[in-house]
Amino acid sequence: MPTTNWGMLAKSQTDSETIEEAIARLITAHNANADSHLATGQSLQSHKASAIIDHLALSIVEDKIGDGEISLQKLTALKRVILSAFESLDGWATFGNVILDFANVKIYTDTVLNAYSGMTAVPTNWTGLDWDKECFWQSTVKLLSISAVQAYFGLGGTDHIGGFSSAGFYVDDGDLYCYHAVDSGGGYSYTTEQITGITLTNWNTFRILFNPTAGTLKFYVNGVLEHTFDSSLPTSDSDEFAMFQIQTTDTVKKTIITSDLLVSVAR
Repeated sequence: MPTTNWGMLAKSQTDSETIEEAIARLITAHNANADSHLATGQSLQSHKASAIIDHLALSIVEDKIGDGEISLQKLTALKRVILSAFESLDGWATFGNVILDFANVKIYTDTVLNAYSGMTAVPTNWTGLDWDKECFWQSTVKLLSISAVQAYFGLGGTDHIGGFSSAGFYVDDGDLYCYHAVDSGGGYSYTTEQITGITLTNWNTFRILFNPTAGTLKFYVNGVLEHTFDSSLPTSDSDEFAMFQIQTTDTVKKTIITSDLLVSVAR
């Protein structure tokens, strides 16, 4: 005679619902009850009543926050914040051909081999690129064509601009890289990582996030983390803060356009 499992037994002679079915029904009802665990001393009541809800660091992600839900008074004022749509080029040093338009800057070369054009910002009252301070850099950028061109945009300097260190994005004949670099005494020494799948003739949003405490230098394109450098990062500060540069590698005219610059850096 087979043995009936306890959970398959009827609750009583007058109720054919099995014990297992009853347990499942009660769990479903419990899960559907908005007041579950809200009584004094129970888990959700304690969580709801806490003055500080202590989730894991970085556990609240961007897509959980509604658009327009964070007001300025809820943001901390512990960092220097720069938000520019290039209303002017005051404070920028330019070279070659740089044209200010409405909410964008067009930088283009002459039709000459190895022609340079660009712009760089060097703050007077604070260090531009300080490797001891947390920094967020973001800009929306496009190139009009990607062959026979080298372009740099990001933090610090370049071989042409000068400076002691740099971190940013680099385009070489259609290939996109993220990098960090230091002046070796005879020019910059670069550490690079190629980024693929980006149409550089479209508008793209490029982001750099440096965290000196974690020792990480992160690069994003259109909100997607593309690469993280976490060792042998530069330590030499540079006066140059932000830069955009384009160079020809043939006798052709080349153009890079940027429409904005968003920076947050520890004071």
